[in-house]
Amino acid sequence: MFRGALLFACVLASLGCGARGQGAVGEACTHREQCSSGLCVAGLGQEDPRCTRSCRSSEDCPEGWSCSGVTDENVVICQPGAATPFGR
Repeated sequence: MFRGALLFACVLASLGCGARGQGAVGEACTHREQCSSGLCVAGLGQEDPRCTRSCRSSEDCPEGWSCSGVTDENVVICQPGAATPFGR
């Protein structure tokens, strides 16, 4: 029984079962748990960190944002403004 409970806890932990917030792309944040995407990033053209999301192209980003930022974990993200030379 204990092994089954331990396995269940490990599976839940690997799925990232922690609650995420309601913060949409562009909303101010202080922790990733506040953002619906789980990404709260500083340096996106505003002073304060903002919620953002991962992307494959600028079509994945809201209007006025482009798929051209990269986090410390090498995740390509939406950021405000036009795409950089490395943008998509």
